[in-house]
Amino acid sequence: MPQSRNRRGHHFQKPAAVPASQRVKGRAIWAILFAIFGFAIIYFASEGSWMVLLLGTLVGALIGYFAGKSMEEDAKA
Repeated sequence: MPQSRNRRGHHFQKPAAVPASQRVKGRAIWAILFAIFGFAIIYFASEGSWMVLLLGTLVGALIGYFAGKSMEEDAKA
């Protein structure tokens, strides 16, 4: 084992199995997917109110973004 890993204060970080470009795309994909689902659910639940449609789409996108972000963090470990 190399001496550098035995030094005090050195935290060994194993490289991630998932490439960085693939991890970053996860947030965008889930945000878009949840935004579409949010739009569809609100479209059928509300009777075409544009403000409610916009709000449902934005909430869906935010939920998808954070869901994708947590999945990326789990993939790093």
